[in-house]
Amino acid sequence: MNRARSFALLAAAPLLAACVGPKAYLAPSPNVPAVFAGSQGVGRVTASRAWWTAFQDPILNRLIAAGLSQNLSVLQAVERIEEARAGVAGANAGFMPQISGSYFDGRGDRTGAGTTTIDSRSASAGWLLDLFGKVQSGRAAALAQLDAAYASADSARIAMSGSVAQAYTDLRYYQQSMALTRASIASRVKTRDLIRSSLESGAATKLDTLQADQLVAVAEAQLPAFETGYSASLNRLATLTGIPTTTLGPMLAKGAGQPSPRFRASVGVPADVVRNRPDVIAAERALAAASANVGVAWAELFPSLSLSGSITSTSLAGASAGKTWSFGPSIDLPIFSGGARQASYTAAESRARQANLTWQLAVRGAVEEIQSSLSAFQRDAQSMAASQRLLSISQETVELARSSYEIGGGTFLSVLDAERALLDARSGLASATRNRALDYINLSTATAAGIGTP
Repeated sequence: MNRARSFALLAAAPLLAACVGPKAYLAPSPNVPAVFAGSQGVGRVTASRAWWTAFQDPILNRLIAAGLSQNLSVLQAVERIEEARAGVAGANAGFMPQISGSYFDGRGDRTGAGTTTIDSRSASAGWLLDLFGKVQSGRAAALAQLDAAYASADSARIAMSGSVAQAYTDLRYYQQSMALTRASIASRVKTRDLIRSSLESGAATKLDTLQADQLVAVAEAQLPAFETGYSASLNRLATLTGIPTTTLGPMLAKGAGQPSPRFRASVGVPADVVRNRPDVIAAERALAAASANVGVAWAELFPSLSLSGSITSTSLAGASAGKTWSFGPSIDLPIFSGGARQASYTAAESRARQANLTWQLAVRGAVEEIQSSLSAFQRDAQSMAASQRLLSISQETVELARSSYEIGGGTFLSVLDAERALLDARSGLASATRNRALDYINLSTATAAGIGTP
């Protein structure tokens, strides 16, 4: 084959690539319902507003801000962005000529005439022509991986902010439960002392005193579990925010009301909400990178052409330098590789199909998470209302039971039962308040509302 035919084939190679190469990547559209079930009366997502501001709690805001700047998982995800940026820079280098040089100054024997001083300088350059889009596909893959790294960092921020808010909600719940239990213990001790004095006067029986002692012991037995939960939540916040427990403890020791969202929960059009979730974005960008890598593997099946040149200057023992140079094209022909390149291309196609399935799983998981969180939050209003009614009834029942007993129209047992029901009602309301806050957090993080980018 003469030189003219060789260059003619190389010139036609891009046309061949355009005819049979991989298809251009198109981002898939999520297959989701037109609306979320139960979303009637729920607001749209407000991406510019951090969702945790709905609690109007300065301490929570401070904790999340600390987590955004100090949480190790977030910092790790941000560092992966730097790695991806370096990958893009490396991919861009493929478009540029590669130039290198070397210098040697020493002693040796190159002619067999004895040891002499050698001074050698050389420079070389090379440029790979991207005939079949290998470099372009590699750059597209690197850019997609950078996008995925940014989305993963946003996912880490959302997960961290949700975890901080959950731990803070749990801590305030346990704090409230401890306060309620201690108040109940004090009330039950007062009732027990009253029964004991009545026993001395014959107005009460030994069974009445035992039942009163039993109620005090039950409340006292519940307290350690709440204290343990409080300590666990405090330690969790320290891990998430990077603030030592010695600093967090005094900050949170003073009791505060349980977190309760002041704004309406927000969702939106399912297609938009799912498409904007960072985990779905990351999965789609991983799919784009895998598709681009198919192009890289496909280009490996064809010849590659590069232009290269070099120049070398060598002098012996101070004599005049001898110079050599070369310049021209070089062709790499994949004549026989035992099927390795075809196998690599087949594997790249399989990885792209796997990435597509991973993206579909991310979409379905997102819909399930949002739908479940929305359903739970919508039912919290009913639970809160029922708990508040029960507390009101229980408080009135205790007052009536005590008044009735004091005028001789009731029994100790009715007072004890009323006090037990009152503590249960207060605990139930605290639990309902906690669940409402947690469900709001879950829904907000599921819809990626107000991503906490510092």
